[in-house]
Amino acid sequence: MLALLAALPIIIVGVLMIGYMWPASKAMPFGWLSALVIAGIGWGMPVKWLGAATIGGVINAFDILLIVFGALLILQLMKISGGVYGISHSMTSVSIDRRVQVIIIAWLMGSFFEGAAGFGTPAAVAAPLLVGMGFPPLIAATSALIADSTAVTFGAVGVPIWGGFAALQNLIEFPVETAAGTLGFAQLLHNIGAFSALLHFLVGSFIPLIIVLLMTKIVDGSFKKGLEVLPLALFGGFVFTVFQFSIAYFVGPELPSLLGSLLALPIFIFAVSKGFLVPKEKWDFPAHEEWDEEWEGEIKAGEEDIDAKQAQVSTFKAWLPYALIGLILLVGRLEIFNLTPILKTWSIGWTDIFGTGIGKVITPLYNPGVFPFIFVALLIPYLHKLDREKTKEAWKETFKMIQPAAIALFFALSMVYIMMNSGGATGENSMLLVMAEFAANTLGDIWYLVAPFVGILGAFISGSNTTSDIMFGPFQYGTAVASNTAVTPILALQAIGGAAGNMICIHNVVAAATTVGLVGKEGLIIRKNLPVALFYGLMAGALAWIITTVFMPSIF
Repeated sequence: MLALLAALPIIIVGVLMIGYMWPASKAMPFGWLSALVIAGIGWGMPVKWLGAATIGGVINAFDILLIVFGALLILQLMKISGGVYGISHSMTSVSIDRRVQVIIIAWLMGSFFEGAAGFGTPAAVAAPLLVGMGFPPLIAATSALIADSTAVTFGAVGVPIWGGFAALQNLIEFPVETAAGTLGFAQLLHNIGAFSALLHFLVGSFIPLIIVLLMTKIVDGSFKKGLEVLPLALFGGFVFTVFQFSIAYFVGPELPSLLGSLLALPIFIFAVSKGFLVPKEKWDFPAHEEWDEEWEGEIKAGEEDIDAKQAQVSTFKAWLPYALIGLILLVGRLEIFNLTPILKTWSIGWTDIFGTGIGKVITPLYNPGVFPFIFVALLIPYLHKLDREKTKEAWKETFKMIQPAAIALFFALSMVYIMMNSGGATGENSMLLVMAEFAANTLGDIWYLVAPFVGILGAFISGSNTTSDIMFGPFQYGTAVASNTAVTPILALQAIGGAAGNMICIHNVVAAATTVGLVGKEGLIIRKNLPVALFYGLMAGALAWIITTVFMPSIF
């Protein structure tokens, strides 16, 4: 009964968002309010502790919002300047085979936009682009959403890892003594990212093949034509995930998706241009009049609305801002350049809020939202010759877009901080620990298989891998400790589940369906993508269990 009471804020958020289709910006305040009341009455949490936890959550949310704002600002400037069209155009002339096109646009280019901007951007960009190229809207939407999965753990330069699990710094007493030595918070995040990337390498590499198979199944009623590109699809999958894993392991969680896709794209395109593994017989959709009526909605395939101005940005200039972002992040994160201590010299925040011990400090210059995102955003008007009015328009649109995300994140993190610190003043177990102990006692032995589905549920409810990690990261940690399972793999599975849930999360599905004119067919899209999301989570859980038990028994 106590565990049910502790879980009530999350249940309320789930009911409001799934049952009543409320956006996160409306549902999360109710989650925070319910946590406030339950912690105050049920856990005896004093008012000053409730206030301190709320303020700590707001400071943490602001740190994440800097990234979201910077990423969206870059994208808005690139859309207005024609940079996005320049990037897209450079991708579309490589092959006329639809199977090859969907790998390039939905998978590789989608992964690039995920690494650079995240927060549902790839599906909203890739899906309408595919429709403009002549793809049926249903196939465009499902393909773009399924493809926007493996890169999501490191989306928006790693926000789901270092932003989504930031609250753990206040939950775990660092440094932690492990079998391998002393472990700090930054190293824990690095390890979570590396383990996540390993699982993505083992499971996510097959996503391009799955996309092609589903596409040919919808069109032909058979997997036969999809299997013809099996070697090429696997090459397209592995060429990205190999780089993603290597960067996560050697550099950290900010760059795997952004830099991994930047490296994979030219390699794959060059290979295709040389005919490497490309089937001789090209595959295309049937004539438009033969299409099933559920494939299309208000927007007809092949209709493009391209401003003449957009075509004026060269391919080099279109890619330059994102190349600069990748370069600056790489130089700033690699130890060889020793810039990290300099970027971390300025910090702001509030420690020991109201004498409770709750606090949060952020380092703005080390935050990618400021440097390089906003820094590069200031350069784009000069690089792409944008006038002052267009630049102002992009800034205004970004502030408008960020408002719902800001509300959702402020209240989501405040809710989690209250639930985490609810037992601090009285010495009792917090709401999250009560939930974790119940989960461990009930399902502890098989938690490796359950953990990714918690992440999927969180993403499905909230529309964000980051928010899923914020809501369930501390819970997953508590359950791992209580069930005596390894912490790092369980947290990695939370991140993996949040990424897989991206395929079916209400927010992204609605956005993708709207951009391709399939409003009202969101349920059809979710139904087609759900088996893939569940398969992704199940395979990741099983592999993590095997890897941890057989190869890494001493991992923290």
